[in-house]
Amino acid sequence: MRNRIILHYGELTLKGCNRHSFVKKLRTNVRRKVQSLGLTWDVVSIHDRMFIEIPSDFEGDIDAVAKKLSEVPGVAWLSKVFWFSNKDYNWFEYKPDLTKVEELIEKLGHETYSEGKSFAIRVKRSDKKFYQTSKELEMQLATIILKNTEWKNVNLSNADQYFYVDISSRGMAVHTNRIKAIGGLPVAATGKIMCLLSGGFDSPVAAYLMAKRGCTVDFVHFTANTIQANKIEDYKVSKIAKRISEFAGRVRLYLIPYTHFDLALMDQNLDYDLILFRRFMARVATKMAEEKYIQALVTGDNLGQVASQTMENMVSMTKSIDMPVLRPLLTYNKEEIVALSRQLGLFDLCVEPYKDCCALISNTPKTKSVHEKLEEMEAKYFPDYHELINATLEDKQVIAYQFGQKIDYV
Repeated sequence: MRNRIILHYGELTLKGCNRHSFVKKLRTNVRRKVQSLGLTWDVVSIHDRMFIEIPSDFEGDIDAVAKKLSEVPGVAWLSKVFWFSNKDYNWFEYKPDLTKVEELIEKLGHETYSEGKSFAIRVKRSDKKFYQTSKELEMQLATIILKNTEWKNVNLSNADQYFYVDISSRGMAVHTNRIKAIGGLPVAATGKIMCLLSGGFDSPVAAYLMAKRGCTVDFVHFTANTIQANKIEDYKVSKIAKRISEFAGRVRLYLIPYTHFDLALMDQNLDYDLILFRRFMARVATKMAEEKYIQALVTGDNLGQVASQTMENMVSMTKSIDMPVLRPLLTYNKEEIVALSRQLGLFDLCVEPYKDCCALISNTPKTKSVHEKLEEMEAKYFPDYHELINATLEDKQVIAYQFGQKIDYV
């Protein structure tokens, strides 16, 4: 008997001719996640799942490893299993010796007992050559638990505790736990996005949702001034990007001072300065994205939440660039966004004290704007917009992470 972690993928099984490429990307991502934990375990892909063989001399916390693997987009659920190889036990002979499995089920029964709760056995035979039906084996193993442990209540439809036995041509897996993972599609399967990252709740959650749908994620963040190199890792937004990388794999964070924009509008006191700034950020991010062959921008915009996120102002921002702008949080309630940030381990980072760049803008920003009018203002106050963008990008800084670890910029 050996320990394994088995990973199941949900919607990948629905893919057609390109399913293999999705599975290949997922396997690569899982391998890199395992390596980021300081482990050299191999990841094996079979029909509708992957598995990781755990070395017999491993003394670490398998549950902690499984929890980290549940953060990999594309994994629907996973479980830590006890594995009985068909090579060692020959399960497909007539009436195989089930003693080891029965002993394990009894042991698990003792370990999981909870007074007043119910249990059930679930047997799945992927290979029908096993001599018993699923129901017959379920009854046999349930009898072992009822006779030899404190469990007394069986509930076949809604048990408090399940014992799973999965039989395939390779062997038999026994487990009691199914850890729900984040699902979705493997990162790098659907495209590349550049997320405008702030220090609030919205944009980090938006980036996570895009990674969950298979996007490679890079970030651009606008700062009031250049950050000292030895302080970048301690910067709040860097810590947010680091956390997102635990889901998204490799991410790059570009830190861009907006000093040149600020100087251009000094003492102007424009009511439209907020949407002008948003358009400036979009243009700078687009220039960065095009250089990196990125296909779309992503923002944390939430319709009607603040002045910059009215329908009119979002349209004005979008019209300022040629690149598509994706807004995965557009219809979310704020409470939903905050709840998701807690679930993702982002909440404490997002509530750290921080001076948002938009706090420097007018206290009475316009909630409705028109693209053509803003173009006239930009022509007046920014006579050489291309030079403004180029000068801004000359001051950029970058830091890269992969699965929560700082890496050299790539």
